[in-house]
Amino acid sequence: MEAVSYSVSMALFAVILTETAVGVRARRAVAGSRERYVALTQRRLLSWVVNIGFFVQGVLGIAQGETLGFVSLGFAVWLSYSEIKNHKDDDDWFNGRMKKIWTGVKKRLAAAARPPVRIPAPSPVFG
Repeated sequence: MEAVSYSVSMALFAVILTETAVGVRARRAVAGSRERYVALTQRRLLSWVVNIGFFVQGVLGIAQGETLGFVSLGFAVWLSYSEIKNHKDDDDWFNGRMKKIWTGVKKRLAAAARPPVRIPAPSPVFG
């Protein structure tokens, strides 16, 4: 179990370094350019991988009986909160995506909730 925890820690460290490099590339890119769009999208994906990694590391730590597992879980919650709160104006793929997804879900639910149209039977006189 300790080897798994160590492997998660090393993988998490590698993802953090990659996220840092992508973040630097995004900051150096011109606002509105494709390079910035791609870099910010990659950074957002990598940051959620880091959040999930800290969560997994915390769960493994708690399973092993380590008290630092709770610190890792708290850090995962804080990182997730700051990711949601602070990155609303980024020009990445996820910008405004939740609103578009919710609009599509509401359309589907409205179409499913609509009662079927009944077609009257043909008239025996004119049928």
